[in-house]
Amino acid sequence: MATLTVRNLDQDVYEELRALAAERNDSMEAQARDILREGVNRRRQWAGATLADLSGGPELAAIKTPYVRADDPPRDAPL
Repeated sequence: MATLTVRNLDQDVYEELRALAAERNDSMEAQARDILREGVNRRRQWAGATLADLSGGPELAAIKTPYVRADDPPRDAPL
């Protein structure tokens, strides 16, 4: 198993994670693992979805859309 150290975690995030762990009678570490696993699984599902899956129809799937990464700077919309 790999190990991950998280530094500079916002205090409010830490407190929320602590409260969540207490509610579930679990450790903060276990809760953090569950949250990370869930996030990665959602990302995998999203990456595997086609435009038709996301738009609800094949007619919109024919529209070619540029790939945009989350960390790309915002661009002005074409007029």
